Amino acid sequence: MKLAGLMVVGLIACASSAVHAGTDWQTLHEKLMAIQSSQAVPSMGLVILDQGRPVFVAATGRGTTTGSPYRWGSITKTLTALTMLQLLAERGVSLTDTVAGHLSGMVAESSPAPMPTPLFDNPWEAEQPLRLVHLLELTAGLPDLTASEFNDNTRLTLQEALARNANQRRLLWPPGLQHSYSNVPPGIAAAVIERISGLRYEQAVEQLVLAPLKMHGAGFERTDDLPGGFRADGLTEIPYWNMTFRAFGGFNASLDAMARLLETLLNGGQLAGRQVLNSAAVSRLFQAESSLGARAGLEVTCGAGLYGWVNGGHLFYGHGGDADGYRSRLGLLPSAGRGYLLVINSDNPGALRRLQKQVEAALTADLPQAEAPEPVPTSAQALSLLTGTYYPSSTRFQISRWRSGDRPTAEISIHRGALIFVKGNRRQSLVPMGRNRFRRPGDPAVSVVFTPFEDSLYLQGELGNYVRVRPDGCPGFIPGCDS
Repeated sequence: MKLAGLMVVGLIACASSAVHAGTDWQTLHEKLMAIQSSQAVPSMGLVILDQGRPVFVAATGRGTTTGSPYRWGSITKTLTALTMLQLLAERGVSLTDTVAGHLSGMVAESSPAPMPTPLFDNPWEAEQPLRLVHLLELTAGLPDLTASEFNDNTRLTLQEALARNANQRRLLWPPGLQHSYSNVPPGIAAAVIERISGLRYEQAVEQLVLAPLKMHGAGFERTDDLPGGFRADGLTEIPYWNMTFRAFGGFNASLDAMARLLETLLNGGQLAGRQVLNSAAVSRLFQAESSLGARAGLEVTCGAGLYGWVNGGHLFYGHGGDADGYRSRLGLLPSAGRGYLLVINSDNPGALRRLQKQVEAALTADLPQAEAPEPVPTSAQALSLLTGTYYPSSTRFQISRWRSGDRPTAEISIHRGALIFVKGNRRQSLVPMGRNRFRRPGDPAVSVVFTPFEDSLYLQGELGNYVRVRPDGCPGFIPGCDS
């Protein structure tokens, strides 16, 4: 499709000397525009950071500029986490505090309307209470929204959203067992933010993050200049989505505003050399502590607001976002002071993957690959204790898939003295790093761990989250498993 009314707006925010040698961002942008055109993507936004500063900001498409708002989907979760971390640092509150402790008791006169109770059901609350850290690291064990919640486009207050389907918010496993993606914890986090701050969630985000960063025009309201989101054909517009909890995906902001956020995240809370956010709060976004894997030494995992992944031996941190016809990706490479932001207003994940591949290749083209740590000699007997059939344990909807008979299992075996992961056509050898910790060949850090819990063995990390199927034919995380 030829893009009608094509508009390109670029901003070089630093002198040309700030751009690493061998990279022509304009040439990269032209490659991306070629993909955009071939995939019928109406609009595309790009931010590139180098040496900690934005060096290229551009919008391409029908009627868009770098000042036009885009929808950022689940990148909102990073913003929610940052808001809570800023608030906790300001008030001297610990992430290990219990959620129930902050949601119960007296409500300040300045607080918004009281929240419905209970907001969750934790059968393990007495011994393993749900804590604030579990909400941010998505280790709460809470199921995702129901289909009716996803499909209902009614604009709700936070109180109204939390009151809906409250009986569905029963923890599936003890908090802190594993990372499990869900859109519910950010909603409960928003309730905690309101209770501690005495402000509505949206007001707290504005005061604690948006105002200090001068992210003008950013927020949670639909504006007239917001371009529509489209299906993959680039022609069929998708209605605006009033999400159940705005805290999981309802944030709208321009590329110019988001460039300020990226710079601040990359520089430990500094913007243009000035400390504008709490450095410890920003650093905590990158860190994971609450899951079995994190406690066992997993170094590539999901932190309090950003998750890590390895590409070509380089460790990125970031988050993805999907909304009503929007796809986005935020990626930071702290080791090199680089990063990027991509957004398209097309529900075309393949197009976004192609764009991301080009950008990450350009960001790492001149970087030496990090040296992989030396393997730790491990006996065949120790490796054999990890073999068996494994089932995905934290992916949404896996309980219903198991019970329906749709069971995409993986096999852990030993081949020529090495531990091997096999799932479908995917085959991955694992390099031992000691104490049941492993990495993929080329990974610069521990990216896979095996950890026991009760009578089950869990695999967590870059391969995904799995649990070994027990001799009785059941994965341990499925209550009342019917094999």
